[in-house]
Amino acid sequence: MHNKSFLRTIFDRPIENLKIGNTVKTLQNKESLMLYRDILKFSNEFYWKNQNGDYWRDIIRKSARKEFELARDERDPILVMKMIVTSREAMQSTREKLIQEYYKMNNSITEDQKEQNNFFPKNT
Repeated sequence: MHNKSFLRTIFDRPIENLKIGNTVKTLQNKESLMLYRDILKFSNEFYWKNQNGDYWRDIIRKSARKEFELARDERDPILVMKMIVTSREAMQSTREKLIQEYYKMNNSITEDQKEQNNFFPKNT
C-alpha cells in the first residue's frame, strides 16, 4: 500500500478482504464531520415554526445530533459508510423538495400579482 493510492487499493480488492486501518477510520471521521456540518448549514433553510411553535431548524439540529450520537460507537466501517451515504441522499432529496416548494410558492405569488394588476389597472 506504500506505492499504491488508497482508492486503487480499495478497488483492487473485494471489500471483505480490505483491512480497515487508521486511514479509513480517519476518512470516515472526516466525512461524518463534514456531513454533520452540512446538515447544520442546511437546517438554516428551515426558518419557520411547526404547530407547536418550535423552529424546524432546531428540530432538525436536535435530530441530527441524536442520530450522530447513536452512531458514534459503531465499529463496522461498511455500516458507517452506508449511514453516511443514506444521510447524504436524504438531505439531497429534502433539498430538492424544498427547492420545488419554493418554486411553486414563487409562481403562486407571481400569478397573484398578475391577477391583482389586471383587476386594478394602473392609470396611465
